[in-house]
Amino acid sequence: MTNRYPPLTTIAGLPSRVLVFAPHPDDEVLGCGGALALHARRGDHVRVVVVSDGGAGGDPVVRAVEAQAAAEVLGVSEWTQLGLEDGALERDPTLVDLLQRELAEHKPDLVYGPSPFELHSDHRALCAALAAALQAGDPCRVHLYGVNRQVPANFLLDTTSAAEQKDRALAAFESQQAQIDLAGKAEAFDRAYTVNVEDPAVERVEGFMALDGHAVQAYRAQVVRSLLDDDGEDDAVGAAGSGASAVISTWNKVEDVRANLEGLRAQTHPFEQIIVVDNASHDGTAAMISAEFPEVHLIVMPHSKYGACETFNVGFAAVQTELTAILDDDVVLPPNWLEGARARLKQEPETTAVVSTKIIEPGMPEAYRNSPAVNEERYMSTFRGCASLARSHVLREAGYYDERLFIYGNERDLTCRILNLGYRVLQFPGVEAFHKTPFGVQMGKRSLYYHARNAWLGMIKYAPLSDLLRMPFLVFTRVLLRSVKSEAEGSVHDATGTIGIGRAVRETPGAWWVLVRASCSVLWNLPYCLRRREPVRAPDFELPLH
Repeated sequence: MTNRYPPLTTIAGLPSRVLVFAPHPDDEVLGCGGALALHARRGDHVRVVVVSDGGAGGDPVVRAVEAQAAAEVLGVSEWTQLGLEDGALERDPTLVDLLQRELAEHKPDLVYGPSPFELHSDHRALCAALAAALQAGDPCRVHLYGVNRQVPANFLLDTTSAAEQKDRALAAFESQQAQIDLAGKAEAFDRAYTVNVEDPAVERVEGFMALDGHAVQAYRAQVVRSLLDDDGEDDAVGAAGSGASAVISTWNKVEDVRANLEGLRAQTHPFEQIIVVDNASHDGTAAMISAEFPEVHLIVMPHSKYGACETFNVGFAAVQTELTAILDDDVVLPPNWLEGARARLKQEPETTAVVSTKIIEPGMPEAYRNSPAVNEERYMSTFRGCASLARSHVLREAGYYDERLFIYGNERDLTCRILNLGYRVLQFPGVEAFHKTPFGVQMGKRSLYYHARNAWLGMIKYAPLSDLLRMPFLVFTRVLLRSVKSEAEGSVHDATGTIGIGRAVRETPGAWWVLVRASCSVLWNLPYCLRRREPVRAPDFELPLH
């Protein structure tokens, strides 16, 4: 009869250059301490990387000392700690990059890390980031271990001879013993794997999911989708995994796109689709995506004269899922971005069409970043186009972006149509995205032209007549004359495209001529706007002033 269980093995056939990633101090011993002791006993080079500071479970300094003592008991060659905030790995956008550096510098043949079945959010975030880092790295073998939940193992390692050493290593974590019976937990885990081992001399076994490093990403995605499918949800947002696609439009930002896609790979809830529309970049963006991210649906435009509105629309039209993540090419999402935004949207009625997440940008003043208007949940009159999650059918119903705008102001314009359809946009600061473009309006004639022109085109189409008549005076007094200090303090919270517009007018060479050209374009497009005029009566509507 064919053996239905993984064969019991020894350390003999395993590689000798080992790198271990642990979310917290003690996870490396609980998950694979027996294996590490056997590696060290054989003379293998074993490096342990503890990712968090362990601060949520006690004094970080004490926990680090305990972990180093445990490493000495196991015979570990090297021990280090990255010191990220305990309990916040899922919110850290640097995680993939840090793991990639470890992999590139130490070039392991065998990597140990937590499995996607883990219950703790830090463990799942580390697994997601590790899968993304491995996908971009050199080939290696990977053993995924369990701490909160056993792994459905395909590799069973007899660790009986190292059991006493593992227990002594766990005893080094004195600060944790009052909370958790570490040795008892580890023994229960290890003995459970012996249930079908007939040799009575085998008392302890560690189980792993053994994979090729480049297969971890697909395995993790499959596991997470199965867990999402089994969560009892029957609504459209909950069915078929995350039910979300990411849409990115890009032009000549190859390194930013690479970092963006690595962040998407590391999501704790994987995207069903990742769509990148490349506007005929000449910096190798398309070639990089094809070579390094074969899972991406890449659309290359025939030339580079298309506006961002049109290229985004091409991406939106390719979406086949219930949700669409609208992402700038130079944004980096922390691992929990989709999970958090999706969960919040699920709590909303179907009339909430978009969840606009919090954006962090270089040069963003602390007063602005911490202002109440930016950090409270509320319904709003636009969304941040660099990182928002939308219901795909609403985007289709609203007609996507107005391609005549070309670039800038397109989110507010689309929101007006969304509001007219009876939907709403929710500001959700519960998850953050990191945008590499500096805070405020970008300096230069092109930016000034499209910001000025498109604000008027949108309001001619959608502002109530009374607001439209007041708008020239309000723009002059509340936008052009607005102080830098008030902007830094958060007086502008929705109309972020107007932050710094007064400075742009003052400092851009030929600014007044640019504004004249923008005004002429507004007049030229007046018939177009009037044909589409549909004033917004929804209470969430506001002029683009603050």
